[in-house]
Amino acid sequence: MSNIKNGVYHRNDIDLIISVDYQESDARNQVVNIATSFSWNHGQKTVITHRTNLGLRKHILHCGDLTAEYGSIILLEDDLVVSSQFYSYAQDALQFYNEDERIAGISLYNHRRHPLNRFDFDTIPDDSDVYFLQFASSWGQAWTSGQWKGFKDWYKNATILQNDSIPEKVKSWPESSWLKFFIKYLVVHDKYFVYPNKSFTTNFSDSGTHNKSKNTDFQVPLFSGEMNSLRFKEIDHAINIYDAFFELIPDVIKTLNKDLEGIDFTVDLWGMKPLRVVKTNYLLSTKPLKNTASGHRKGYALEMKPPVLNVISDLPGNDIKLSEANLFENDFKGLDISKNLVWDYFVFKLIPSVYVKIFIKKVLLKLRKK
Repeated sequence: MSNIKNGVYHRNDIDLIISVDYQESDARNQVVNIATSFSWNHGQKTVITHRTNLGLRKHILHCGDLTAEYGSIILLEDDLVVSSQFYSYAQDALQFYNEDERIAGISLYNHRRHPLNRFDFDTIPDDSDVYFLQFASSWGQAWTSGQWKGFKDWYKNATILQNDSIPEKVKSWPESSWLKFFIKYLVVHDKYFVYPNKSFTTNFSDSGTHNKSKNTDFQVPLFSGEMNSLRFKEIDHAINIYDAFFELIPDVIKTLNKDLEGIDFTVDLWGMKPLRVVKTNYLLSTKPLKNTASGHRKGYALEMKPPVLNVISDLPGNDIKLSEANLFENDFKGLDISKNLVWDYFVFKLIPSVYVKIFIKKVLLKLRKK
């Protein structure tokens, strides 16, 4: 918590609210003592100590409701470290996107890994410092009262169903997850979170409700530049717009590859979308076809990073297929890890032993033939 003292603040009316959930342990008393003794010189400090255990979901919902009183909030959980510029970024982003009804929140964190498959996640370099993602942020986020009210009004009658068009792993998250509800809200109402290409928070994933042990898989470098160099962009003029599966949306791909303009297709380069969520006639996917002899309308290689650049650059190959959706295998087999870029670059390079690599590759080839 002391890390926020290093922030750059140009005002002295910034309220700090520390919300401490209840639990029967000595650790809670220590947390309350730390919160009470923490000095804050940039505005009023308030410590909320809950008398009953809310759990993660209700606790986040309680914090989000503070937007009604304060107009907007920045929410930081206790396992985050912030950039010195985190407040300026959040303030500027909230102001820039305040009137855009398609924006449902601001992330302070930048995904450098896909959170569901842990492959590297890269956006397309352009003249902006933000991207748009239909996946809410839980590692440092900001909301206006209007953004939060839109979610809460929908949340009153919300349930997670098996046929929802959100990732399977998200559906399997425990009932304590508020995040899976917000992700569904984004999908249902076609809204997005704004993400920075440079991160203003980093996640230590300390042990807690959703982590049995500490890990650093999602630590990222923190932004340390000047805020006047950050470039925001309206979503209507952006090319980095991604759905809940971290797939670039078809409209952007059609803009960048004119040959695909007249085709109605769904994007599934990670191979994570069940066919039941595909509503278009065509699918652009790395999934295998049921019958390879039947062919496909168009094929692309998997040699460029990020993978979608192979489609945008019209690089021929057979790793990415554009075909009728019903011709693909439905089971999730992921990308063709026996030979393509994702395996060689994201996974294979991490194994130091040549003999282990050969052994694993042989095993995978056998599994694929079954």
